[in-house]
Amino acid sequence: MDELNQASVPAVTQEQAKPKRILWKWSLIVSGCLLAFLMWQCGSALYSGSKLADQAAQHFHQQLNRAEFEQICSEADPGFSEPEKHDELITFLQSVHKKLGNATGEKRQNLNVSSTTGGTFVTANFASQFDTGEASETFVWRKTGDSLRLYRYNLNSKAFLK
Repeated sequence: MDELNQASVPAVTQEQAKPKRILWKWSLIVSGCLLAFLMWQCGSALYSGSKLADQAAQHFHQQLNRAEFEQICSEADPGFSEPEKHDELITFLQSVHKKLGNATGEKRQNLNVSSTTGGTFVTANFASQFDTGEASETFVWRKTGDSLRLYRYNLNSKAFLK
């Protein structure tokens, strides 16, 4: 009978009694790799966004200097040049060009890249120089593929108020 009792009870080995060990070293390595990847993605997005923003601002100023207001609107995002506000926008761009003159240079002050359900937006503030004085410009572009399309434009200048 002793042999029957011993056979029905499974033997507990030392291997089964060990508690499960948390692999904290591997967790730390995986977390570090994930963090490095996310930081690389953010950095490359900012670098790419800053390069595209500088090019887009220069392109906008070239068109503004040549009085290509219709082309600015046609190349912009549909949210920028809505049909009911098209004439108002053209009048605004004409008055900017008339009051401030040609844009002679711009220097990016800051940049923000944000992704939302509505798309990826790049917001850049520039300290710009015009023939009649300085201006602070804020551009908001919507990223479309590898290019930026103007979504919003704001200008502040004492020279514009004269």
